[in-house]
Amino acid sequence: MSSPKQTLFHRFLGFYFRLLCILAVDLVVTTINGRVLGLTSMYEKPVVTLIGMGVILLLFFFLFSIIDRFTKIVLKITVEMGNLLVFRKTAIFLILCGILYGIYMLYYHTWFGAWPNIKLI
Repeated sequence: MSSPKQTLFHRFLGFYFRLLCILAVDLVVTTINGRVLGLTSMYEKPVVTLIGMGVILLLFFFLFSIIDRFTKIVLKITVEMGNLLVFRKTAIFLILCGILYGIYMLYYHTWFGAWPNIKLI
């Protein structure tokens, strides 16, 4: 039986990872919107609108069906990786922060067309 701390920690991880999934899905949608808008040079705007709506509906249909399974798999892998390290909870949190940083970099590139110029010092 798991202790209340582990249950709370796993709930936190599930919540945090769902936030990451929401950001990742929005990033994909933003990228798709940019691609669909690029079709206006080849097709009429009403046709482009229908294409975009269809692509987004297909995307969300499949994402909603797999997001819970994906969340459980990634959390299991993250926890197992964290178990290999000395500071398990800290390692898990750092892994999730790394994923968040990666999503941040992709958002920046998607929105501004360039990679961020981040200086650590």
